[in-house]
Parts: sequence; structure tokens; C-alpha cells
Amino acid sequence: MNRLFSLLFIALIGLGAMAQEETVLTIGEKTYSLDEFNYIYDKNNSLTQEPVSRNEYVDLFVNYKLKVEEAIAQGYDTVPSFQKELDYYRNELAKPYLTDKKATDEVVKEAYEHMLYEVDASHILVKLSKSPTPEDTLKAYKKILNIKKQLEKGGDFDQLAVELSEGPSAPNKGHLGYFGAFMMVYPFEKAAYNTPVGEVSEITRTAFGYHLIKVNDKRKNKGEVLVAHIMKAFPYQSNGQIQNQSKIAIDSIYNKLQNGESFNAMVAQFSDDKQTVANNGKLPWFGTGRMVPEFSDAAFSLSENGQVSKPVKTQFGWHIIKRLDVRPIKPLDECREEILQKIKRDERAFAGKKATVERLKKEYNFTINASDLASLQALVVKASKGEKADFVKQLEEAQLTPASFNGQSIHSTEFAHEAFKFNLPSGGFTAANFAQVWNGYVEEKLIEHEKSNLENKYPDFKFLMNEYHDGLLIFEISQKEIWNRASNDSTGLAVYYSEHKSEYTLDEHFDGRLFYCKNKTAYKQLKKLLKKDESLNLDSLESELSDQIMEKEGRFFKGEEAQLDVKQWKDKKTVIDTNYPYLLTEGKLVEESIQTLDEVRGRVISDYQEELEQKWIESLKEKYDPKVNAFVFNKQ
Repeated sequence: MNRLFSLLFIALIGLGAMAQEETVLTIGEKTYSLDEFNYIYDKNNSLTQEPVSRNEYVDLFVNYKLKVEEAIAQGYDTVPSFQKELDYYRNELAKPYLTDKKATDEVVKEAYEHMLYEVDASHILVKLSKSPTPEDTLKAYKKILNIKKQLEKGGDFDQLAVELSEGPSAPNKGHLGYFGAFMMVYPFEKAAYNTPVGEVSEITRTAFGYHLIKVNDKRKNKGEVLVAHIMKAFPYQSNGQIQNQSKIAIDSIYNKLQNGESFNAMVAQFSDDKQTVANNGKLPWFGTGRMVPEFSDAAFSLSENGQVSKPVKTQFGWHIIKRLDVRPIKPLDECREEILQKIKRDERAFAGKKATVERLKKEYNFTINASDLASLQALVVKASKGEKADFVKQLEEAQLTPASFNGQSIHSTEFAHEAFKFNLPSGGFTAANFAQVWNGYVEEKLIEHEKSNLENKYPDFKFLMNEYHDGLLIFEISQKEIWNRASNDSTGLAVYYSEHKSEYTLDEHFDGRLFYCKNKTAYKQLKKLLKKDESLNLDSLESELSDQIMEKEGRFFKGEEAQLDVKQWKDKKTVIDTNYPYLLTEGKLVEESIQTLDEVRGRVISDYQEELEQKWIESLKEKYDPKVNAFVFNKQ
């Protein structure tokens, strides 16, 4: 980020020539337009606290373009590292242009609305494998459809879930408990939130299979709670005797707490959760559904901070829970970025892309050649059962054009090479597999075409890209011609310092310690002590005296400390108004002097760089002979 920030603010942030209306600058065979100059001027002038006129800006514009021209002449734009970095920035800058902002805003809003509530649901699942055949898909769909018909005829959901659901919650009547946004796969979440309480959803397909979802309840999200706990663990599915031993132990701890023992002390002495003992039993913030229901319900039932629950049993053991804090769901503006990050991890991430693809299909007149597409599908399904090389060869020889857009066709040859980069599946492709690959390929073709055309469609994108292009070039060539040279040229730096030594003077000043005293008694006592020991440390004094004294140490120039001005420089005009009216000094007056190179090396390097840059610019002007069209500027 630091490098990126630097690139955006080097000298002038340049932009490539826009559509030329009037030429304002010519360097060799290259011309730069008035539009470009005005854009750069308006942007950079708005960022500075000392705006300048357009005529004053001309020299900066010329100098900037000369640096870019020289960087290109030296081949900096052909260096692989430059091209790689520029490609990276282009890909990052292109992202907002390749996803539909309105569609993204809609899923963010929907996700936030889901976050405000929690849903209690049960479901019936008919499983599907990760890559189901059409036959498997049809069989599963018929089964879930049959279950739906039974429910419509009055069938009992709980009973059907136990008998027919293929999910792990089947023995529990398909009951999932309460859950919130981002806790289920998106299609399941959406169906659950869109189904009224007491009703069953339409058939919903997810990556796991087909679902029927019954919504038992909806409630407002309670937000998040922060708790600490004391835990007496027992092994999973352990017998009653072992669990009872843990119960006896937790009851004993609870009684100690009731009799005034410290919660933190009980954590340190008795808790079996070794990961939280060092932090007094504290757990991370959590909302409903993030913990097992027994623990979560007990934590959220605590009504005030510091309140401690009775022993609570979970599958992990017995717990005593102490509420530390609670917080509600944040406003949308405050959690938008958090939602966007979560969206990237589920199917909602594709909403903006899908909307963009649909827009591009219309904009680029995407057209399907139905006959060739059907032929391509049949060929892929048939040929994919053989060897990869033979498969690709058959698609190349087919010479099919199943689609076209924006004046260009999609050929079966490029489809073979670009869509099937990896080995073919052992059983070949099904029609469903083909549809998935084809749709993905079309999306990528449209997106890539749009991406390659961004500079022509969006002036702002072109401006941004040129900023990075020119900024990277100037950064690299400035390192060579100015920054590194000034830092590494010890001889040149010494010569520059010698020629400008008088510019690095240090004004007369007092170097030492200032002791401000609240009253004369403290002043006299301190004066006696300093007479015995000039290096006296105030921390060694009794607090009764040290509380009456304030100390400052360092270099003090005239005008910085009013009382010092009166005492050291006899400034009678200064009015002293302070709670510490008495001043003692320990140190010496240092006369005006020229600072050594080591003392002002940073300043000298900066000044030397400025001189090197001025000389470099003069040499570039002589080399390229830039021509400014003053007439155009004068018309502004």
C-alpha cells in the first residue's frame, strides 16, 4: 500500500493522451491534448493547498511528460517486472467495471436484512453427489417432488423427515435450530428467509441436493455476546457415571462462586478448557448458532454484564457462564465491508458478475447458432470418452461456430483449447457437464472482451491506468537519476554541502534543562540541591517537592519558552502568566553555528536531490526540445 500511495502522488500524476482536440504540447512525434492537460490540472490542483493557475502549471506538465518520455526511451516500460506490476494494477482497477454494482448492492442489502433476524427451521434432504448424472438428478428430483406432494396432501413433516430425509438431522425430525445469515449455503438461506413461519418452501437445490424447508419460527437477531466460562469436561458419549462426576465438580465450583469466590480464580484453578484459562475463561464474541444451542441459549439468557449462569450441560461437558458484554447488529454502513468479504465466500459473489454478463450479452448482441451448439454438445459428449488429444482434434476439425458477439465468432477450435485445459473426466462429459462448461466459457469470453475494451469505453478507467503506467515509470527512473544518486554519491553530496554550507546554520540556543517551580520555597530547595548535584534526577526527590516542579530538557531557541527569553535573552517585552513562575536553568548558551554534514544529512540529501532534478530536467529539455502551444493556453 505504501508503494501504491507513493506512485499516485509522485510529482505530477499523469494521464495518457485523450482524444485530441487541440494540441498543447509536442515532444518529438508525440502530442498531448488540451483535454489531457485540463484533466491533470483539475485533478492535481484540487489536491493541493496552494492552487496555481493553468499557465503556471504548464512547466509542471512539460517536466512530467519529459520524465515519462525519457523512461520509455530507456526501456523501463519493457522490463518484465514493470509489465507484471502494471498488469496487477490493471486487474485490480478493472474489477469494479466487471461486476454490476447495483446487483452487488442488492445482495448486500439482502444479506443485511437476513442478519437482522434468525430463523428456526427443519428440512428434508434428498442428496446429490458433487457431479451427478442426469439420471441421478432426475431420480432425486422425483423423490423430493413425491415428498412435496405428500406434504400437500396433509402428510406430517416431522414424520416424513425421519423416514425419508437423507441429512444428518433426520433422526431429529430434520430440525436445525436457529441460524442466521451466512450460516447456511446461500440458496438454503434465501429459501428459509423467504418462507413464512409455519409453511414449507418450494423445492430448493443446493450443492448438497434437493431440500424442502419448514420454517418453525423467526425472531430478531440478539446481536453478539461476550462471555467467559468455567468448564468441567467429559468425553463425548461417556457413560452417566463419568458425566455425574463432572456434575458434582461443577456444582461445587458454583457453590464457591455463590459464596463470594472470584470467577477468575475458579477459572484458573478448575476449568478444563485450557485454551481459555490464560484469558480468564474468555471466549470470542459469538451470535446465535455459533455455539451449541444449550450454551448459546444460556449465554443469551443472562440479562446483565457480570451475571453468572447456573451449570449448563452440553455435549462437551458442564459449564458456568459469565456475561461480560453484549452488542447489537451494527448499522449497514458500518458492516458493509464485512458483508462484502463474507459474500465473496458464497454464491452471492456471482450476482454482480452474472448481471454484468447479461448486460454484455445484450450490449454485444450475443447470438447463439442453435444448430452448431447442438452439434458441439453432441460431439463433446461423444468424443470426451476418448483420449484428450483425439478429443481436441475432433473439435478442431468440426469447424463449428456455436455463438458470436460484437462482430466476432466463437469457434469450436478455440473452445477445445481454452475450455478443456485439464484432463477429461474418466467417464466423459454429460449434457449437463457440457452446459456448465459452455456457460462458464461464454461468461469468461464476454468478461475478457469487456476487460480488453475498458480504456475505449470508460475515460475514467483510461485515466486511472495511465496514472499507474506513468507513475510506475517515473518512480523507477527517478530512483536511478535522482534518489539513489543523491544517497549514494558521497563525493557529490560533500561538494554540494560545502558550496551551500551557509544555508545550514543553527541559531543561538540554550542547551540543557529547565526547571519550573510553583513557588519560591520549591525554587530555593531545588537550587541548593542542583548546586550539590547538577545531574539531579527529579524522580529521586520526595514527592512533596517533586510535585511542585516541572522539568523540560533539550534545545531551546529564543521565542519558544517565555521565561527563558526573559532570563537568558533579557526580553523585557515578554509577559509571563503561568502556574510555575520561578525558573531554574542547568546548561549553557550555544552561539549560532554551522551544522556539520552528519547533523543535517537528511536535509542536504533532499536539497541535493532537488538540484539534481533541476539539472536533469534541463538536460531533458535540451534533448527533446518540447514545443508548447501557448496560443491554446492563452485561450483558457
